[in-house]
Amino acid sequence: MASPELFQRIVEGDEIALRDAFRTYGAAARELARRIVGHDQADDVVEEAFLLIWSEPEHWASAALDVHVLRIVRDLAIAVRRRGVTPALAALQLQPFVMPPDLELPDVVTELNHDELQRLALRLAEEGGRQLEDAWFDEVRDDDLSLNEALDAVVDGMLSGHLTGSTP
Repeated sequence: MASPELFQRIVEGDEIALRDAFRTYGAAARELARRIVGHDQADDVVEEAFLLIWSEPEHWASAALDVHVLRIVRDLAIAVRRRGVTPALAALQLQPFVMPPDLELPDVVTELNHDELQRLALRLAEEGGRQLEDAWFDEVRDDDLSLNEALDAVVDGMLSGHLTGSTP
């Protein structure tokens, strides 16, 4: 099921949609949390992320549910690791983020194959994937050269049709 459909069902209070979202994105979210906080706290971080989404989906999620799940998990895990607090306490300090639509840009998010995008990010040289994510979400650019290389790889993937599942 697509992210927009799951998000809409969660907004409507459909508990099965939350379960479906967890089945769809839970493994990737747990792996991300495990890499940041380790095995012991990974499940708690993921659980807290999904609780935030369930309790206030209008603040913590959007039609790009896959992106929001991973971002919340990442932010929670970083807060837990840096501050040494439990995921529940970290969640109290976390602020919702807004991704307003840019009407001048084409909406490619719904066309992207997010599994392919994740695979591409993992293949990028050195910290390319992290640079791309930080620039995208947090507008942080530590190394413009690696960021440009990462962006070029994404553009090449889109032009080749690998990221959209279409032929060029």
